[in-house]
Amino acid sequence: MITKTYKFFNQSTKQALLDQVNGYVDKSKSTTAEITEIKRKYNVSKVYRFDLGENVDGFSPSIMHFLEDLYREKSLFNKINEYPDITHRSLRRNLSELYSIKRENIVLSTGLDSILDLITRVFFDQNDVYLMPVPDFFLFENYSERMGATPIFLPLDEDNNYQWTNDIFWEFNDMIIKFKPKIVWISNPANPTGQYISGRMLEEIIKLTCSHNVFLVIDEAYAEYIGGSELSAARYIKKYNNLMVLRTFSKGYGLAGIRLGYLLCSSKDIVKALLLHRHHFPITQLALNLASIAIKDQDFLNNTRQKVTDSKNKLFKLLDSLNNFQYIPSNTNIFMLKHKVLSDIELSLKLKQKGILTSLIKTPSIEKKNYLRITIRDNSDNEYFFSALQKIENEDVNS
Repeated sequence: MITKTYKFFNQSTKQALLDQVNGYVDKSKSTTAEITEIKRKYNVSKVYRFDLGENVDGFSPSIMHFLEDLYREKSLFNKINEYPDITHRSLRRNLSELYSIKRENIVLSTGLDSILDLITRVFFDQNDVYLMPVPDFFLFENYSERMGATPIFLPLDEDNNYQWTNDIFWEFNDMIIKFKPKIVWISNPANPTGQYISGRMLEEIIKLTCSHNVFLVIDEAYAEYIGGSELSAARYIKKYNNLMVLRTFSKGYGLAGIRLGYLLCSSKDIVKALLLHRHHFPITQLALNLASIAIKDQDFLNNTRQKVTDSKNKLFKLLDSLNNFQYIPSNTNIFMLKHKVLSDIELSLKLKQKGILTSLIKTPSIEKKNYLRITIRDNSDNEYFFSALQKIENEDVNS
């Protein structure tokens, strides 16, 4: 007898199987195997990773010193063998000082994707409505639709570099009134465009959602590339209890491998509900220790921010000299680039043939715009990337 096992799954699992949302990198393939195959197939000695939004400077030197001390003192065993502090008291204390908020306003978990998952489990019932601008982070859609929520998309304008304008805000206002979404998702700075909502516009968005009892999630994964913690939307959480601000150690801090993200929110009910759904031991003790060291080295972040800005400006100046390429200026270490004739898949393949991996963008309203998402690397890598684009341009001219 053949059993249709999926018939026994719960509704949210069936929904997740039905609605597949693609990301920027194909997680179904081994990247290591793909790199090996690229080297063999295209006869290149090195593959350049322009497909990930990681900090190419890595992490604070203080972390390396800490790990070396653990190894030398033979205390690494205890960090791995013992259960972690379930309260996360030390790191939450450090974060509360950084953002000038109470420890009780902070929830830590296994990376930002885990936080997104927790939020959708807490809030969404089948057919609830959520709203997100597009383009924006694909995991908003991914986790929401796993719970059976229905999307409403707010298209941003390519002619305005996908920024929030006054016209966009008033369209957003009308959509809030008309559709009454339960949650609005926004990444700021935006992924994949690198655009930043600042000052008055940001608070107007928060104020509008709060006045209509709509919960607002602002994902600040790339915020370290904008400035210090004083620029975070966390400065508004005491005033607006509908606001949830998400941060991570994966980007600016260069600690993607420890999988640690956190949420800032003034609502005791939201915090309590998230903790109810969170795993019992979501974070290793080693990850907690490394994160505590990382946030104390703000000089490293400042240096990283300046290096990225300098490298980005140099690369953009080079890109301006090309005729057949178009890019969206960015406030972070990622930006969007396209060829004026080639499709995104064609351009991605041509770059792969030259040993360069990039990210395809398969999100609503932009998937047919042919943009690739590119990560800013150091000057040497960026120059190699530009030389590859030059060759592609010349190939097209001569063809």
